Amino acid sequence: MRIKLTVIKLIVLLNLATALAWAQAPAPAAINALVQKITAYNNAMPTEKVFLQLDKPYYSTDDTVWFKGYLMSPAITYSPLSSRLYIELLNDSNAVMKRYVFPVGVGLTWGAIPLDASYIHEGTYTIRAYTNWMRNFGDDYFFKKSFYVNNKGENTWLVNVSPSLTNDAGKDNVKLALKFSSLDNKNPGLRDMQLKVVNGKKVLLRSTAQTAADGTMKVDFTLPPQTNLKNLNVIAQDKEDKTRTALIPIGVNRSQDVDLQFMPESGSLVASIPSHVGFKATGEDGKGIAIKGTVYDNNHNEVAIINTVRNGIGTFDITPQPNSSYTAEITIPGGAKKTVPLPAILKTGSILRVRNGLDKDTLTVSLYNTAEQNVQSKYYLIGIARGVVCYGASLSFNNNYFTTHIPKSLFPTGVAHFILLNAAEQPINERVTFINHNDNLKIDIKTDAQTFASRDSIPVHITVKDAEGKPVIGSFSMAVTDDNQVKAETAASDNIMSHLLLSSDLKGYVEDPTYYFQHTDEAWKALDALLLTQGWVGYDLRKINQPIKRDYDAEYEFMVKGTVTNLFNKPISNSSVLLLSKGKQNFVKDTTTNKEGRFTFKNFPPIDKSTFIITARNARGKVVNGGISVDEKNQSPVNSGSPILLDPWNVNTDTTLLNYVKSNKSYHATLDRAVLGTSGKLLRAVNIKDRAYIKGSQNLNGPGSADQTITEDVLVNAGRVSLLDVITSKVKGFRTGFHKDSSASTSARSSFGASGASRSSSPNLEYFLKDKRVHFVFDGIDLDKFYEPVGGQPNEHYEYQKQYLDYISAEDILGIEVNYTNNALYNVRNIDNVDDLLAATPTGPVGSDIAYLEITTRAGNGPFIQRATGIYIYKPLPIAEYKQFYKPRYPVKDAPRTYSDLRSTIHWEPNVITTKNGTSTIGFYAADKPTHYTIILEGSDMSGRVGYQTTGVTIGGNTQ
Repeated sequence: MRIKLTVIKLIVLLNLATALAWAQAPAPAAINALVQKITAYNNAMPTEKVFLQLDKPYYSTDDTVWFKGYLMSPAITYSPLSSRLYIELLNDSNAVMKRYVFPVGVGLTWGAIPLDASYIHEGTYTIRAYTNWMRNFGDDYFFKKSFYVNNKGENTWLVNVSPSLTNDAGKDNVKLALKFSSLDNKNPGLRDMQLKVVNGKKVLLRSTAQTAADGTMKVDFTLPPQTNLKNLNVIAQDKEDKTRTALIPIGVNRSQDVDLQFMPESGSLVASIPSHVGFKATGEDGKGIAIKGTVYDNNHNEVAIINTVRNGIGTFDITPQPNSSYTAEITIPGGAKKTVPLPAILKTGSILRVRNGLDKDTLTVSLYNTAEQNVQSKYYLIGIARGVVCYGASLSFNNNYFTTHIPKSLFPTGVAHFILLNAAEQPINERVTFINHNDNLKIDIKTDAQTFASRDSIPVHITVKDAEGKPVIGSFSMAVTDDNQVKAETAASDNIMSHLLLSSDLKGYVEDPTYYFQHTDEAWKALDALLLTQGWVGYDLRKINQPIKRDYDAEYEFMVKGTVTNLFNKPISNSSVLLLSKGKQNFVKDTTTNKEGRFTFKNFPPIDKSTFIITARNARGKVVNGGISVDEKNQSPVNSGSPILLDPWNVNTDTTLLNYVKSNKSYHATLDRAVLGTSGKLLRAVNIKDRAYIKGSQNLNGPGSADQTITEDVLVNAGRVSLLDVITSKVKGFRTGFHKDSSASTSARSSFGASGASRSSSPNLEYFLKDKRVHFVFDGIDLDKFYEPVGGQPNEHYEYQKQYLDYISAEDILGIEVNYTNNALYNVRNIDNVDDLLAATPTGPVGSDIAYLEITTRAGNGPFIQRATGIYIYKPLPIAEYKQFYKPRYPVKDAPRTYSDLRSTIHWEPNVITTKNGTSTIGFYAADKPTHYTIILEGSDMSGRVGYQTTGVTIGGNTQ
């Protein structure tokens, strides 16, 4: 049955079975008041969840990641809080390579992330998705998905590696059994290899070795002391063809570096109380490793057996005794051993135990207490799921033990969180468990046949119903991939159900979360271990009695907020604030600051690549003599922990992945020919503005006559940087160089202004444009007119210019015109005497001639400009451009084939909407090769239910 997410009527558990356990039942008002506090807090600080369906699990450079995003509330309904979803692409060093913002409507968005080879190279990448509001709760709430990007298999070795680690006389010895082969799986024969053992970027060892005739090689080396194994790799390079290399991770673990954590149920081990203990063993790479071992007491009596059940996690039961201590002696893969102490035993305390059978209708909840704690006192037992209090009871007990049965029907499908609180409403014990009513959406996917010919049109008929068989209107996304290139089980390693119902409520990285949804005793036992070791609370109940603090605002819509202040950083009220949009869309908005000097602009049209110029004026209409700041917290990427690194695609690869790499390069080449009609590359459009006109310019050569023009939009887009930064990056040929001034050379005086003072003959730094020294002219006034040299100081003139150019911000400037040629008028106007004028000619050594940068300021006051006050340049992160998935069509079956269709993602459909009958039909065309396709459909009704389903279709040979 479907569970409605409303606060269920609370009950006090008083019946004959529990009468002996309860001393008395206080009035329900106390528990009701507590529930109201929790509900009020959850309403004020609701969380959000994000899930992205990607079209496939791995990619190549120049490929595209296609995604559909679902933004949900804890109730798995669409979140109304946020209209913008931030998506970041991180490399294996956790650096943000690209950052996008996508619009969200009714909790839905979709788009594409290009993996441009100009900045994406081979390695592990992570997609991270979040809203600005989610930043209030930490990055454990964020969606994260890692994948490997290969380099299309160009000139690389395939490597099978089997590593082992032994310790001899305190030294770590690594043994590698390697086998090399080419991309077409041929043995390389006898090859001399240059080997480097590296730890991150540090080279530890160098050696040479030769492969056997079958491409095998054995490598044996000793590591330097204290070597970190996390980033340990071998780089193998073919000595004959040095462009052919392979990066080979060494996946070994020292016993002392295996992290083994014990998590007793509900928090602690308490003397004489039975305890259910979860454990998790992880290697240096952050992934779980299998262990086995024994728990001993301080007399070395065996008390429990340890065996992992899945991904390094497991459970065991123990009843710790007073005045005892316990240790676990474990063995890791490879035979190394380690001894780890269990947590200290508390003399007094309580335990909250939850027993949850796979096919049971009720939960068994037990409370244990030591005798010292058995005083007449009030306790609260709360059960929360999907952000709603589903169960609550207040109790008092005298005996050491109490147990009761709670119907699972009180809770929706998902993680249920039980909390025992004392009379001061402080949590004492906590425990999470999983409720599965198997009531998610039932999706049926059918095609008109089981087998189709290559390039056939394939209709896909979709029917979605709820658990009661009623049709469902919902939003879904569908990916179709070629099993010959994309492993179906890899693509299905996570889905909307496993993420939103399970892993999004857990802390840390969850390996293969879909496994825990299998209806087997083994999977259910593993799920219990997972919840014990990674169970996580999305909020802290201790906060319910504290003032609510929000560091980040929810973005219901795009807004620009900020503050206007005076020179003393005091807010200016009733200031008129004007926002001018520059870009594809030009518009103006105005508002007034409140008494705190705050302003807000909203009700924007769809924002593309726009830049805003914000100005503030006082009551007399003059620009304020102060500053403007814009709230830009959401513009900065998030700092988070290190990502999980994936092995290179060519190490221990499988046939499916190898087929993908081999086909991908050919596919992109044929796609270019199919779409562009040429075998060449598509050149990007270039917007040439070298002859643009600058309004208000004092250029002596006339408008549009400059050799290069930097317009206002370029300066605005540069952001809050100095004028020197813009000139350095945008002016062609601009550089810093040495010029040897000579006292005999009158040209030296031309760079000093009217004074004509000379410097020493030692080389001095100057600004150059190609081979000419630069004069900076502001609104028709040469900066050097005001230069007064002290004399004898090195780089004196250079420092004078640099200080000024660093002081001025790009936002103070309207345009820059570069005058390299035809500078006769400038020479006459700016050089005072005949000797200087003669020097300003192309004759003579490098630097004798002069180039002029005519700089037009917003104020128009020449070199007397003050930095703009009351002006702010704000460039919001633009909405990502929508990109259409390329869908080839073959309406004529017998048409000649001018290219091979080698798609790995056969079809991507981000917006599948079912009708009121719960149906939808999507069509696509098959590619060329005989193979098997996997169709994955997932989505939600956006009202609390999600669904996931896969099916397959076979593609036969060409039937022409």
